[in-house]
Order: sequence, then structure tokens, then C-alpha cells
Amino acid sequence: RLHQGDEKSLFGTPPAGALAGAMLSRGTKTRDRQAFDDEIDKLRAKIAFGGGSTNTSAGGETVRANLAPALRLAVEALRTPAFPAAEFDKLKRERVTALEASRTEPTAIAQRALGRHDNPFPKGDVRYSATLDEDLAGIARVSLADVAGFHGRFAGASHGEVAIVGDFDPAEVRPLIEVLFGSWKAEAPYARVPNPYRPTTRAEMRFETPDKPNAIVIGTLNAQVRDLDPDYPALAVAERILGGGPDARIPTRLREKEGLSYSVGTYLQPGQIDDLGSLGVYAIFPPQALAKVRTALDEELARALDAGFTSDEVAAAKRALLEERRTNRAQDGALVAALVGQAYLGRTFAESAKLDAAIEAVDVAAANAALRKYLQRDRIAWAFAGDFAKP
Repeated sequence: RLHQGDEKSLFGTPPAGALAGAMLSRGTKTRDRQAFDDEIDKLRAKIAFGGGSTNTSAGGETVRANLAPALRLAVEALRTPAFPAAEFDKLKRERVTALEASRTEPTAIAQRALGRHDNPFPKGDVRYSATLDEDLAGIARVSLADVAGFHGRFAGASHGEVAIVGDFDPAEVRPLIEVLFGSWKAEAPYARVPNPYRPTTRAEMRFETPDKPNAIVIGTLNAQVRDLDPDYPALAVAERILGGGPDARIPTRLREKEGLSYSVGTYLQPGQIDDLGSLGVYAIFPPQALAKVRTALDEELARALDAGFTSDEVAAAKRALLEERRTNRAQDGALVAALVGQAYLGRTFAESAKLDAAIEAVDVAAANAALRKYLQRDRIAWAFAGDFAKP
């Protein structure tokens, strides 16, 4: 994963960064797209690329014998993309088609509305949340020269991380990494784009999506919490009890007991460097069940805040969280993502072990106090999208 740019120099670039990342797999200066795909198959590998205004990434998997050539192939795409015009035009059409398809989709509408709610940044800032029409206009406006220019200016290994997990010899791979990335410097200097906490303003946004069989509700609020903050372990336990697992309170009531929702739960995303975290709840349901869903969600949130959780619930949530964390650390994909994140943050698995211990130490009082501190019902921003007009 490579990090790029700074707040001022990135003004006006969207969607060039995202399109540049998507173009990396569509041909290099020495191989067209078909030849590139054929080489991936030959190496028994999977390689995927991504990117945006502040990062470019590549990831994949292969067998031990082909690790070195797979790395070289990935770096070939990263460092020498061809940006073929025909592929660029095709990519733009694909993006437009996907965006237009989202115009009437309840989930996409609700998520975009909440992303724009309380967003204080101006157009052109990478933190700005665009409207659908603004995204479409941006794609129509951006040129192949813009995309190639963005990659040429911002992409580089001046600031980035590489993590490899599996059966390989580090003594052989480390020098190769130095050769592949060591001389690749970005033209523009790197500076992290900050995104600090800002409180959520209460809102209820309702969107009609005629003839759609499913509706969605999402309620979210910003939480001023980082993953290494003392409050976070207790908040994670509380969120797990409330809706973070299949046997949590909200899913049990809405799905199992009342049959109101197909998919329902809560989510918690802490900050890492900045203190901007998020806490929320969601449910997908038949549009005619809107009133019952709203009542059930309101009642479960109020019950959790007023009556709190039991010792049995806290114990079960801790077991589930710790088991989930242990399972993730045994999965190659999750492990490599953790290593990349740790390298960026300057951490090791020592912090992960401390978090495990802190979760284990959470008691009922701490879980209840954390939920009451961060779940402020009068500040939740709600978005409802569905065919509510149909009886």
C-alpha cells in the first residue's frame, strides 16, 4: 500500500485517483491487458489493484515458487501502467453505469445522504462527499491525461508498506522489495490528510424509491474514540451486545422474534490516528414494516441505555469478540492487512495483545458506562429509503 499527496495538492483531483487505481490492471507499457492477465494465470496468482486520492494499493496471492515473479508483475503495473485509451473509455462507461444503477437503490441513497450530512469540506477537497450527479459530472470531465498525470505526480514508494504472509524466505524477498521499490519516489511530497472528530447533528432523512421490494434504515453518529483509547474495549463489548453479532439484542428482536428484518445489526468503527469514529445501526426490511422497525429500534436503544446490560451478556460478548479476533489472526488475508496497518501506524501485535487483555477485563459497569457515553440518541442522524408510499 502506497500513500500519496497532501490536502492542498490534492484539491480538484477526484475522481482521477480512483480511476488511476482501477486502470493499473488494464495493461502496462510492456503488456496489454490480455497479456497481463495471461501472465497472472501463468503464475497461478491473483493480483488486485486499488486506489483513491490518498493511496494506491496492490494485493494478491500466489504459490511460493512464483512469489518473486508475481511481485515483479505487480510492481510493473504500479510503476509502468500504460493507461490505454480504449480501456479508459470502457472504465468510465462502467463507472457511469454503476452510478446510474445506484440512483434508485435504497442502500446507496441512504449511505450517500449520511455521508453528505454534516460534511464540512468544500468541493474539491478529498474529504468532500459528492452528490451522485457531481460524481457523474466528475467522471465525464476527467481525461486520460488527468489520470496519467495524477499517477505520475503522486504515486510512488516514498511512503508505503509491504506485508507478506505465507511460505516464503524473507532473506530472499527483502532484497527484491528494495530493488523493486527503493528508487521509486513520488514527485509530490506526502502529508497525511487529517479528518478530526466533529459531532453529529440529529437528522431524519426520508427517500422514496418506488417499486423497490426492500427498504433500509441507517442511523449513525460520530464517536470521538480511537482504537487505543481506554474506553474502546468497553464500547466494543457494548456494541457487540446491542447488535454486533447474530445473537445480539437488536437482531434477535427484529429478525428472530418479530420477523421484521432480513439483515439487521449495529456497527462500530473507531478512529486510529484521528479521533473520528462512528457508531450506528441498520436494518433492511419490507417497506410496509417501517413503523414497526422504527419502534423496535427506538425501544431497544432506549432499553440498553436505561436498563443496561447483564453480566451474562457481557461475558458472552467478550468471549465472542476474543474468539473473532483470534480467528482473524489465523487468516492470511486478515493477518496481512493487520501487518500493513501496523506498519503505517507504527504498531506491533503488542498493541493487539493489550486490546485483548482490555476486552477480557471489561465488566458490566464499564460496558454500560461506555454505551451511555457514546450512544447519544438525540444526536443520531437517520436515513430511511424505500417505497414507503405504497400501502
